[in-house]
Amino acid sequence: MSKKRNVQRRERNGVRKFWYIFIMVLLAFIYLCGQNFCAWEWLTEVFATTIAIITAVAFWLEYNENKLLNEAQFITDLNEQFIGNEKMSQVEWDLEKFYNKYRKGELTEEYCTAFREKYDLENRDRQNLVNYLVHLEGIAALVKNKVLHIDMIDDLMSYRYFIAVNNPVVQEIEVLEYPDFYKGCIQIYQKWVDHMEIKEKVKPPMYDKDNNNLIKKLEDKK
Repeated sequence: MSKKRNVQRRERNGVRKFWYIFIMVLLAFIYLCGQNFCAWEWLTEVFATTIAIITAVAFWLEYNENKLLNEAQFITDLNEQFIGNEKMSQVEWDLEKFYNKYRKGELTEEYCTAFREKYDLENRDRQNLVNYLVHLEGIAALVKNKVLHIDMIDDLMSYRYFIAVNNPVVQEIEVLEYPDFYKGCIQIYQKWVDHMEIKEKVKPPMYDKDNNNLIKKLEDKK
């Protein structure tokens, strides 16, 4: 797929360069004709202005295309960091199974206890869960500093983010227990909730404004 995109990009750049050169040559021809045969004194200024506009437009098009390609590559790499890491994939699978039981009304205290024990501090799997959350924290920092926008990563990351930070056991043993280590995830939480509820008209996984709201739980804990 990346080779195909590169070929398509080269083809678009080739067509763009052809038309850019053609227009430049045409303008130069008109300019020379005007100077030699018509003595258009105003033509020099018009010509210089036109060239400046064309150059600016060409630069903007190139910048915009590169920006979109870089964003697409970043999203691809981001997804690969999750699916290409066996331990993080296992954590995501556990979080998803937990969410499915919650969604179907099948979540029991016994299941929550088993989940809590698996990711207890004494268990090595706890580090895998922390790594998953730290990865989300890194993404949250980029959103908070406006390097990324939620619109850009919502389709790929919203599910992964909310099945973790809205998981009541994960909240209990990590996020609420050590909030200073997850400031980014906490700071973008309400913004992401609002984005999904207002713009997309959907409720985030396991979110409940009154009963399972991370921000409300943090305030209640103070």
